[in-house]
Amino acid sequence: MYKPIMYYHVDTSNRGDWVIKKSIVEAIQKRIDVPFAFMSVKNDELSEERILKQLNKDCSALMIAGSGLYTNYPKSSGWYFPCKTELFEKIKVPIMLVGLGCNQNLKGNVLNSGLKDEVKQSIKLINDLAVVSTVRDQRTYDTLSGLGITKHKLMIDPANFLDVKRRPKEKRVAIQIAQHAPILGRFDGNNELRGYNVESFAKISTYLIENGYSVLFIAHDALENSLIVDLKRLEPKIEYINSDNLDEMLAEYARCEFTIAVKMHSCIMSFASGTPFINVYYDLKSTEYMNLIKCEENGVNIFEQYYPTLLEKVFKMKKQIYKQTRHISRIRRIEQVKFDKLIDNICNIIKTG
Repeated sequence: MYKPIMYYHVDTSNRGDWVIKKSIVEAIQKRIDVPFAFMSVKNDELSEERILKQLNKDCSALMIAGSGLYTNYPKSSGWYFPCKTELFEKIKVPIMLVGLGCNQNLKGNVLNSGLKDEVKQSIKLINDLAVVSTVRDQRTYDTLSGLGITKHKLMIDPANFLDVKRRPKEKRVAIQIAQHAPILGRFDGNNELRGYNVESFAKISTYLIENGYSVLFIAHDALENSLIVDLKRLEPKIEYINSDNLDEMLAEYARCEFTIAVKMHSCIMSFASGTPFINVYYDLKSTEYMNLIKCEENGVNIFEQYYPTLLEKVFKMKKQIYKQTRHISRIRRIEQVKFDKLIDNICNIIKTG
């Protein structure tokens, strides 16, 4: 058995963060018997003492994986990694940066400012030291290129490659609404938008149910239980799951003909399950993801009065379900080759280190 990989990630109640970890860890452990030591970018400072006495001595690599970590954030690096920049060069094990992005909202000022100069310098240094660097979207790729970084590669989010058992498709649709940020209608935010989202998704669900579909709301955050309550007031026949069991969530996505979702990782879990989707997007990372998998026509902006457009897209999806499903499978096969090459490279580095 190899020494553990110290793995830094966003460890929150958002199941989207969990599926990134699940995909990477399972892919690596299918190839080599290496354990992981999971560290939260929220809480686990990588101090000089931890680098010298724990990381360098007891670990085989440092991996920073998933989410929009290349973002101004009040951590000791200036971005979403809790380590002082001047300590990076003390790290003697291989550094692996996997599936990172830059957050940027379509509307409002949350996370919308450009990277600070000290953050740019920190990101460039860790990339210069890294043996692996992949990013999840074109904008992040271009941002790093603008910093003079050349070794990074563009790949779709690692969670797209979850190994999900294929199931017979049923006349069933998964839905998901997000409310994790004030701009989307959290308790301290835009309740008008939240109300419109609930009303629109309830009307779409009623339409589908009247046409012989079952509709399932899949929560991606424990706090989305309030959305379940409000949706069922308007359409009592909506089913739901609010579970920490990722395999249960993925099995449900795999059963459905298609998905209508706000959060990008609801779409990604659909993709991994072989299920096409419509994305009611709120962030540039979602539109960039749709471009990468050539599904641009399946997106609609949440900040518009989107219901009529969404209804049209549901009509189109119903008519093209087999074509859309085949497209998802074809893109998965193409992108899987890149992901397998990445994982093989990581494993070879661990084995030879």
